[in-house]
Amino acid sequence: MGSLFIIGNGFDIAHGIFTKYSDFRSFVIDLYPEALEFRDEVVYLEDFENIDQNEFAAEILLNTMDKIAGKNWCNFEEALAYINFNSKLPMANHKENETDKEDQELMMHYLLYMDVLTSGFINCAKIWQDFFRLWIKSIQAQIDDGEFKGKDTLKALFYQPDTQFLTFNYTKTLQKLYGIKKVIHIHNRVGQKLIFGHEKDDVTYNQFNNDLSTGPGIRSSFLDDMVMSFKKDTASPLKKYSDFFKKLDCNVDKVYSYGFSYGKVDSVYIKKIISRISSDTTWYFTAFEAENSEALRIKKIKLRRYGFKGTFDIYEGY
Repeated sequence: MGSLFIIGNGFDIAHGIFTKYSDFRSFVIDLYPEALEFRDEVVYLEDFENIDQNEFAAEILLNTMDKIAGKNWCNFEEALAYINFNSKLPMANHKENETDKEDQELMMHYLLYMDVLTSGFINCAKIWQDFFRLWIKSIQAQIDDGEFKGKDTLKALFYQPDTQFLTFNYTKTLQKLYGIKKVIHIHNRVGQKLIFGHEKDDVTYNQFNNDLSTGPGIRSSFLDDMVMSFKKDTASPLKKYSDFFKKLDCNVDKVYSYGFSYGKVDSVYIKKIISRISSDTTWYFTAFEAENSEALRIKKIKLRRYGFKGTFDIYEGY
């Protein structure tokens, strides 16, 4: 009988690797320190035309993510559906005693102004992806330099016959620390286009923002496109690795979970796995995960909802 390891970000973190989203935040600040200082400043068109685009993107990223996800950015991917930087946008200036014609002209110029300004925001999507890619690349360089070590307790499990590996991480930690040759990187790996994002369908900018007192509350197709550009693509990985999922069969009777959060956006992969493996499978969690009984209970509930009918157990992974 065979085993399947499902690896999440907690796996890298347990090896001392700095892959928390709060580490990504620190990485962006290290790249552009002034972005933190000016993240809450209103941006005007004359500023936008002169500012470095990467620094501006860092400023916008810090502004919106700190508000939505907090400074630890723990829900970074989910927060991408709620990006809102209205407070960065200028309000229209209305003059006292202006005529209707003057008001119409003012609004016409303002809307044209805002259209130019917001059209530039769409570039932030690509730049944020570049930030993310550079961050992962810097982490992989540390791994390649031998700064981290594998765990003896895991080596015994990893080297069992008929063991398969599915990782949601972008780093090649399994390959470098444990010599595992065949690893399915479901969302790609360092050196490839990294797949990340939210699970919302047809979400629009401002859809979840009810407080319009902090900015103009504009509607813009550019900003709608920006939000939707961060929807996670799960269809392509399923197609790319269709052979892997097809070959999962009733011979897999042990699933080892390590540091995986079981977020909604990734449930499509877990459901696919459950539909293929034996109904008598044992699903193992690490002893560290078991220390948080409530979090573990929620994970078990999710797996039951996804159709898992086997048993649960704990293994020593630290």
